[in-house]
Amino acid sequence: MSNLLIGVTGGIAAYKIPELVRLFIKGGYDVKTVLTKNAGLFVTKETLEMLTGNKVYTDNFSQEDIVNAEHIELAKWADVILIAPATFNTIGKIISGIADNLLTSIIAAADRKKIIFSPSMNVNMWNNPIFQENLKKLADYGFTLIEPGNGYLACGDTGRGRLPEIETIFAIVKRHIDKDDAYMGKRYIVTAGGTEEAIDPVRVITNRSSGKMGTEIAKQLYFKGADVVLVKGRTSLEIPPYLYTIEVHDTKSMLNSLKENISENTTLIMAAAISDFIVENQGNRKFHKDELNVLKLKENIDVTKTIREMFDIPIIGFALENGMNIEKAKEKLKKKRLNAIILNDISAIGNNNSSIRLIREDGYISGIISGSKEEIAVRIVEELKNI
Repeated sequence: MSNLLIGVTGGIAAYKIPELVRLFIKGGYDVKTVLTKNAGLFVTKETLEMLTGNKVYTDNFSQEDIVNAEHIELAKWADVILIAPATFNTIGKIISGIADNLLTSIIAAADRKKIIFSPSMNVNMWNNPIFQENLKKLADYGFTLIEPGNGYLACGDTGRGRLPEIETIFAIVKRHIDKDDAYMGKRYIVTAGGTEEAIDPVRVITNRSSGKMGTEIAKQLYFKGADVVLVKGRTSLEIPPYLYTIEVHDTKSMLNSLKENISENTTLIMAAAISDFIVENQGNRKFHKDELNVLKLKENIDVTKTIREMFDIPIIGFALENGMNIEKAKEKLKKKRLNAIILNDISAIGNNNSSIRLIREDGYISGIISGSKEEIAVRIVEELKNI
């Protein structure tokens, strides 16, 4: 379990912090919070104490706090310190070396490499040249900065300065804690979802793939510190905003996106459900019902095979079979010259839970790995160390 200290300062976005705390608690973190005096105008001490199960620290020092040097103890306790929202005023104090409250005193005593700022303020305050200079100093001193969002602000203005999505803050902090040298500096391209092959301008051939497994793998790689590109076909999922995502529709556009984004240091994970066939007699106008009696199909491009012929990179494929047919998966592994293949049953389509076996080119076959797709993605990403 990792220890997370959240410093909450006096911006209107502080009202979102209980939701963020809830995410971290659900993720297994031990969370403590520090409220500045003005933060207490937007979120209550009692709310945060109830959510975290821990004491909430404020600027109202008790005699016990002074004796125990709470600012030193909290700086040592935390694996990561997140300041959210980080206001113009608090950032200005820290850059100027002012430690006149509990939070700024903790920052002064803590290792800068474990401190993350998530600024939130009015667009004009964000654009203020003094503040922009302070942001540069934050980076120079080795602090981590989460870029704010653009959009409608609480004051009625529109522009940069919004607190990022709660899910994005959670992901960036988790990545900061979970990053692993085995993945950092490497690029992973993950495909997900189904392709749509046109019958005419209105109708398509597609499949029931949800894209969840590929998306979960991309998320877990991001948390490990990898450079991740998600190439996404048709899916009903809401893709996390922190993942760099390329949207495609058909097999050709997926293949072209892969060609454009693969580099020497890339590992490709082909989790997408690509159509085996396309329509030969595709129409450039909408067919009438009586014209759709016969569809002529022809074999589609084999994306994985094409990429293997073009690039000498690690490729992990998927084999969706009727039952856990290991021999079929091994046959596909050999035919497509894959480094590994993930075998799963058709019951996985559209479901949150699944069972898989991982088969490597060196002959290794894992036992059956079962669980939610998120849990399985964690196991798959761990296995990537051996590929």
